[in-house]
Amino acid sequence: MPRDDTTGPTVQIRRRVGATAEQIFELWTKPELMVRWMSPFPGAVDCKASCDLRPGGAFSLVMLSGQSSREVSGTYLQIDRPRKLVFTWMGPLTNNVNTLVTLELTPRGHETDLVLTHERLPTPSIHEGHTRGWGQILDHLADVVSKDL
Repeated sequence: MPRDDTTGPTVQIRRRVGATAEQIFELWTKPELMVRWMSPFPGAVDCKASCDLRPGGAFSLVMLSGQSSREVSGTYLQIDRPRKLVFTWMGPLTNNVNTLVTLELTPRGHETDLVLTHERLPTPSIHEGHTRGWGQILDHLADVVSKDL
């Protein structure tokens, strides 16, 4: 049974990305774009994504690498195009705890400052794993932006 915890370690990652806030927002909210970069694994990205982009709408991700997979689901809580996206994030690697992710995008000309904050992680080891995973995911995002936008 999923749980909502309101405390726990927080991951926060800041990046400057070579794309507009609108372009980055699109990458985060369109399944056909999400599948190109959403993966916590190094190497080739293999992801299945679906989303219903509206407050209360759900998303799901299945991220694969060899024999490993990561399944995540969540619900969109706040959508402020193209500056902010807030959603829950839950799966086996959060101990099925409904954690909270906030994505903030600040335009800087043709670049964007991205701040990802992941709160309510239930344990220090889960915090550590998500710090690595989000770092890899944002590396894939930067790769897609540098090649395709």
